[in-house]
Amino acid sequence: MPQSDAQMSSLLAELAGEATQKLEAKRSQQQDRQEMMRRVHEALERTVQFFTLFCKHLNAIEPAVQRNYVLDGKTCFSDLQWKNGMISSRKQSLADDALLEHAHFQVRLISPATVEATRRWEKFDEFRAEVQAYGLKPKVDLEDLWRDRKLHPMLKVELEPELLLWIRFQSNYVDGNIDVTANNLEGFGKRKASLPPDALPTSTLEEIGRYLMGRVNTLPEDFKLERDLSNVLANS
Repeated sequence: MPQSDAQMSSLLAELAGEATQKLEAKRSQQQDRQEMMRRVHEALERTVQFFTLFCKHLNAIEPAVQRNYVLDGKTCFSDLQWKNGMISSRKQSLADDALLEHAHFQVRLISPATVEATRRWEKFDEFRAEVQAYGLKPKVDLEDLWRDRKLHPMLKVELEPELLLWIRFQSNYVDGNIDVTANNLEGFGKRKASLPPDALPTSTLEEIGRYLMGRVNTLPEDFKLERDLSNVLANS
């Protein structure tokens, strides 16, 4: 026996209510996701805007950076000077309203004289891995030195008097975070962290800038990065 109009109306009303709730839940989730993505994008945009002007001013001033980079007990980059700071960024597409994909800051720190490193020959592989991981530039090919190792009691290498410091801010629109990777920021080596966009207000960027200039000795609490040894271990 067919259902009455009242029964049909009741069923359809129930289904309509369930469909409405489902659509509202999806709409709410979409709004939350868009808000999360907006916050990540704005944090990257804020980072680019800050470092654009920061690099412009610092490239004109070229300040001394009062920080030492110690490779070992006797090899130290010191009396450093700021050179050629820059910030670059890329969007996810060419559209005007496209989200930022990443921001990349870098600066060269120049030492006034050539830096010499001395190691025992059994430490050759370890030293080569460090040089590659830290972006240092030997003045001669390390493989040539290795081939001639019997002529010299110790491995002695002159390094170009400069090191490259960089920080990459990578968007993570899935998790709503900014994945930060840095090299030669707090001494030699890589550091990384996954930070919420709220961890990069202008005040924190200013403190990072003061650290990069050598005016303060520590990074802000909201910008603490963990040491990443994976690159050194992979090359050792």
